[in-house]
Amino acid sequence: MISHAARLAPFQPETVWMLRDGTLVETCGLKVRGFALSDLTRFRLATARNGGRRRVLQLSFGRDKIIVTAQSYLRPGRFEDRLDSFSAFARTIARQAADTAPAARFSLARIEARPALTGAIGLLSVGTLAVLASSLSAGMAGVGIDLAARMGFVLILLTGALPWLTKGDAFDPRDPPRDLLP
Repeated sequence: MISHAARLAPFQPETVWMLRDGTLVETCGLKVRGFALSDLTRFRLATARNGGRRRVLQLSFGRDKIIVTAQSYLRPGRFEDRLDSFSAFARTIARQAADTAPAARFSLARIEARPALTGAIGLLSVGTLAVLASSLSAGMAGVGIDLAARMGFVLILLTGALPWLTKGDAFDPRDPPRDLLP
């Protein structure tokens, strides 16, 4: 059995996460939730942009999510660093989940440019159709076709950039990155 504890907010009791017999148990005061590691669908590890010792682990079990932090709240502006126990806990969960939940995705949380660009492509295509339809209904087909063609060219350029964008930084759960989980 391995555990990690952190206080997440000022008026909240300390939250304790324990791994017992293939089950992740989260206890916050009187509230207790348990999740079988075999139901894990996603393991995402996030770090601060500027480095440092801040880490957050998001575990998804279908629609349910658990957030585990490496820092514990002490008082306004003060946090206790618990990266050592967090790292041991995250490594153990990753190793055990690799065996019990082979379909789970293990990744580092980064800015995901691919979904943002796909959304922008969708909005631009709706805008292109709206410009074309409104110009045709106003009797200005030449202007509408000209604007829609230019917007369509931008759509083609954006769509061409999609293959170069990453889908996320995956890692081997049996050997998580040492620089993130020391």
